[in-house]
Parts: sequence; structure tokens; C-alpha cells
Amino acid sequence: MVHDMIEIEKMGKPAVPIVSGRFEGDAIASSRAFAMPDLQFVIVPRIYRNLPLDECARQTELAFDDIVNILTSSGDAGERDSSVVTSGMHRFEGDDLYDAVLRMNEEFIQQDWGDGFPLHPPTPGAVEELVKGTNMPADHLVCDMPPGFGLATVEKIAINAAMAGAKPEHMPVIMAAVNAMPQLGPHGGKSLLMSTSPHAPILVVNGPIAKELGINPRSALGPGRDNRVNITIGRAFSLCLRNIGYWYPNQMDMDTIGTTRKFVHCIAENEDMSPWEPYHVNAGFKAEESAVSVFITNGELDVQDQGNTTAEGLLKTIAYGLSFGTRSLGERHGAERLIFMPPDVARPVGAQGFSKRAAMEFIHMHANASLGKMIQYMPLEGEERVAANWKWLESLTEQERLDMTVPVLESADRYYIVVVGADRAKTLVMPTGPSPATVGIDQYRA
Repeated sequence: MVHDMIEIEKMGKPAVPIVSGRFEGDAIASSRAFAMPDLQFVIVPRIYRNLPLDECARQTELAFDDIVNILTSSGDAGERDSSVVTSGMHRFEGDDLYDAVLRMNEEFIQQDWGDGFPLHPPTPGAVEELVKGTNMPADHLVCDMPPGFGLATVEKIAINAAMAGAKPEHMPVIMAAVNAMPQLGPHGGKSLLMSTSPHAPILVVNGPIAKELGINPRSALGPGRDNRVNITIGRAFSLCLRNIGYWYPNQMDMDTIGTTRKFVHCIAENEDMSPWEPYHVNAGFKAEESAVSVFITNGELDVQDQGNTTAEGLLKTIAYGLSFGTRSLGERHGAERLIFMPPDVARPVGAQGFSKRAAMEFIHMHANASLGKMIQYMPLEGEERVAANWKWLESLTEQERLDMTVPVLESADRYYIVVVGADRAKTLVMPTGPSPATVGIDQYRA
């Protein structure tokens, strides 16, 4: 990737990224974000990953002269689109206030500062009011926000929160979620967000603040009145991710198809209907503290149970539904699962003697899948990413690989159970990873 070439350049070794045509915007944005705006690259028409070897060689040979010219040139990048999010005040006039707001929305969407839905005007008064919702000054730096590592000050967070229609009391949750992003590490906070896969964050709020704000813990991922606060906080966070973290489509977000999960969701755990300690306690917080956890998700599956009443039966249904979206052998150790378990599953499981840990271990024991099916998406033959201890699989027939079963994940520690939802035994499972980040909210409260 371009940022890997940037690191090589920073070590003083000449490097020329080869960029597929659709990724030119990403190359420009990445070189700017990672402090090498003059990095030069060559462009080839197609992505290498699924390209036959002869076509890989052909398009590389055609680019060879350009590579040599760049390596032997003075280093002038030439004309390049260097547009960035502009700061400062923007003024909009119209026939009336409504018309002025429409003009603002049209300009903002053309600049790609919004999410496609109407934005609230981030007026100085609105921003100032939001800043009052926290105990920190407007110029306080909360963090460097990935993937582009823009400076997330309280004021910048408030500007994006204002566009989402947030209220001052929402600010501590939004700020804590923003601060969680760099704590996901370089793989979660940068690489996965820039991936061609549909990775997206989801926010889980625990503690007293969830009830205070009215964050819905029941049918929490849908639209409507009950989820107004969920939607507003998630939207404010996603706008911060765009306009502070530079997570723009076709620049630093190169998703192939996309996902509705990029309209970031925020939910609360249904602590009142859970038989177990809430998730933030598992992450090291006290039950009376408030915290937000950020998970990086990569898909979702509704796992329905149509009649089991025993703990073992309910947990096996979940385990058997967990085999989708498994990573390659070389990456399997980093794969995880986020389990949104509804009360109609969690309560009977807990009542029949299962702790949360015991439920995770039971699921891990029964979540097995065909090795051959799990590795189909990345062929073994000729793959340098296959670890040496898995090379013996190359000598097996396809049927032998299909007949071999292995645990879906590396250990029970790779499962995260959050009790959420209304009635009925329908569990939502999401591939996730790397491990989530949990940040306390109370430290930001006014």
C-alpha cells in the first residue's frame, strides 16, 4: 500500500508505489496525510490481487519506463490535486433562512463533508453551546484521529457534532469515541479503515450515561423515534471520522462496494435485562462508570433460534452460525466475533448456570468449520502469506481439506458478548477485529 512505500521513503530508500487507476485519489490523500505530499507514483489500470500472472507482468512492464524516470528525476511531483478540508468561517445567504441552509447543504455535500443527508448549520453559537457540554476548552487536543490523523480538538469535534444535530450532553460520548480510535492500533485505526473491505466502527455505550441520554438498548440499530439519540451520536462520530480523520470515499476509504454500517451505529447494552456483568466491566471499568467501546466490524449475520429452550441448544445455534467471514490461515489469530445477544437468549443461558465466560468457551468449543471452505478465498499454492506451519496442507486433496474441521477462531477470548435487543431469540453476529478499544466517558463531562 502507499503508506508502506512512504515508510520506506522515510528510511531514505527510494520507493515508487505502483497504483491502480481507482486508487489515485487514495495515493494523493495518503501521501498528504502521512507527511510526504510530494511522493511520486505510477498508475496501472488494474488491481493486481485477482489478475492473472501474465497480465500482472504485462501492465508492470508497460509502467517500467515511468518507474525509472521517477527514480532518476529531480523529484518534482508536478500538478496534483491538493484539495483538503478548508477551515475558517463559511457564510451562506438565501431568500430566507431555509434557503440559506439548503445552499449550505449543497456546498457541503459537493465538498464531500457530509453523509448525504441534510446537515444542521454548525453556526458559532451552536458550536459554542456544544463545547459547554464538556469540561475542556475548545482548543484542547483530544487525539490524532485515524486514518488520516487529523487533529481532533474539542472545537472540531463540536463542529461535526453540530452538523449531526447533537446536543451538549452528547459531547462526552462523542469525544470518548473519537479518542478510542487511535487506541485500536495501526491495524484497526488506519489499515482496516483504508481497506477495500467493508470495515466500519460501531459504538457500544455502557454505564449510567446510557439511560441519562436515552440511548436505546433494545431494537437499537434501526431508524425511528426510539433511536434518535443512537442515530445522532453515531452520525456525529462518523462526521468526525470523515472531516477530522479524512475518511473520505475513494480517498482514504477504498471500500469496493460499501456498507450501511458506515452510517455509524451507536447502541447501549441492555444492562437491565442481562444476567451478567456489562461489557465495560470486562474491559476494566466499574459498573457505575460510563464508557464507550469501539468495535471495527466487517459484516453481520442474523442467527435465529426457532424453539430451543436449553442453554446448550441456544448456544449451539449461535456457534453453528459463526463460521462465516473467517480470515486466511495467516491472519486467523486476529479474527474475532462481536455477539449481540438478545435477552431471550442471554437470560435462560445465565439462569441455567452459564457465566459469560462459560458461554464464550462453550461457543468456541462448538464453532467449527470446514478448513477447505474457510481458506477457499485465498489459494494455498504459491501464496507467500501462508505460514510455514500450514504448508503441509498443499499436499492434501481438495476433498481432504473440505473434510477437515477446525475451530473458527483461535480461542474463547476472541468472542465478545454484549446483551442488546428486545424479545425473541435472534442473535446478531459480526466479524470484528482487532480487539476493541474502551474509553471512559466521565472524564469529559462538564
